[in-house]
Amino acid sequence: MNPHVTTRGGLLPVMLAIGSGMLAMGVALSALPLELQSRFACGTTMIGVIMGIQSVATVLSRPQAGRMADRLGGRGTLLCGLLCTACSALAYSLALVPVMSPAMQQAMIVAGRMAMGLGEGLMVTGGGVWAVTMVGSARAGAAMSWVGLAIFAGLGIGTALGDVIEAHAGFARVCLVAIALPVAGMGLTLALPAPPRAGGPGGGMRWKDLIGHTWAWGLTLGLSAVGFAAISSFLVIFYAARGWHGGGWALGAFGAGHVIARLIGSRHVDRDDVRPMVVAIMLVEALGLSLIWLAPGPAWAAAGSFLAGLGFSLTYPLLALPVLRQVPPAAAGSAIGLFDVFFDIAAGIGAMLSGVLAGVAGPRSPFAMAMLAAVAGCVVMFVIRTPNDRQPVDK
Repeated sequence: MNPHVTTRGGLLPVMLAIGSGMLAMGVALSALPLELQSRFACGTTMIGVIMGIQSVATVLSRPQAGRMADRLGGRGTLLCGLLCTACSALAYSLALVPVMSPAMQQAMIVAGRMAMGLGEGLMVTGGGVWAVTMVGSARAGAAMSWVGLAIFAGLGIGTALGDVIEAHAGFARVCLVAIALPVAGMGLTLALPAPPRAGGPGGGMRWKDLIGHTWAWGLTLGLSAVGFAAISSFLVIFYAARGWHGGGWALGAFGAGHVIARLIGSRHVDRDDVRPMVVAIMLVEALGLSLIWLAPGPAWAAAGSFLAGLGFSLTYPLLALPVLRQVPPAAAGSAIGLFDVFFDIAAGIGAMLSGVLAGVAGPRSPFAMAMLAAVAGCVVMFVIRTPNDRQPVDK
C-alpha cells in the first residue's frame, strides 16, 4: 500500500479532524499563561502547576481512552475528545464572567485545563488507532507520524494564531475561536464513515501485561517530552521576562520544526532498529534547547525552538513502533494509551519543575533541565537491547 496515496485519500480527513482540536489547544496555550499572569497575578510556580494540570488529567484518561478505542473504534473516541476540547474553551470563557469571584474564575480555568487534558487523551489515542486501522500494521510508523503531524501542526499554528488574537482582540476572542474549531472538527468526524474495528483476541489486555515491553521506549519518550513541556509552558514567559516580543511566534517555530521533520522523515520511520535514529534526533533536540538556554536575543531563542521541534518530532512514531509490533491489533488502543502515559507524566512533571526552576534559578533554567533530559534519553537508547519487536506479547 502506497503511504502517500493512503495519506492523501484516507488519512487527510482524519488529520483535519485531529488538527481542529489541536488548533483549539494551541490557540489557548500561548494566551493562557499571560492571562494568568496579568489577570490573576500568578507567579511562575502557580502557572506551571495550572498548565501541568492538563497532563495529569490526560494521564488519568488514558486507561479509558485505550479501552474506548479498542471497544468503540478510533472514530468515536476522537469525537469524544473533540467534545471535551470544546468544553475546555467554554470553561475558559466562563472565567471571564465579571460576576464571578477571582477564585471562581481561576477554578473555571482549572476545570478547562482538566477538560483539555481529557480531550487530548481521547483525541491522540482515538486518532492514532483510527489511522493505524486504516493503513495497516506494516505502515504503523508512517500512520502515527502523520497523526503527529496533524497534532503539532495544529498546535504550532494555533499558538501563533492565539498570540495574534490575544494581542489584537483579547482573551475572550481566543476562547470563541477555541470553541468553534473543535465543533467544526466534530462535524467533519461525523461526516466520515466509521472504519471496521480490529477483531480477534487481545482487546482486553491489561497494562500490567504490556508494561514490560513498553517502559524503556516510554521512558525515552518522556525524557524527550520534557523539552516540549518547558517550551510550551514557559517560552512565552521567558520572552516576556527578557523584554522580547514574539513569544507566540517562537512557539510557532517549534511547531514549524516539528512539521518539517514529519514531512521529510515520515517515510523513514518504519525500521527494525529505531535506536540510531532516535539518538540522532534527540541530540538535535538537546542542541535546540541549549540555544534557548544560552540565547543572547529572541532570534537565537526562536532558532533553538525550531531545532527542538525538529528533534522532538519523530521520537513518538519511532518509539511507538517497538510497542505496537508486540501487541495484537485488537489491543492497539490499550498499547497506545499506556505508551502515551509516559509522555503525559513527563509533560506534567516537566511543566511543574519548569515553574519551580524558573522561580528559583531564573527563566532560562527550564531549558537547561530539558536539554539534560534529552541527553539522558540518548543514554537509554545506547544501553537498551533491541527486542524481537515483531513478535506479539503473550496473552
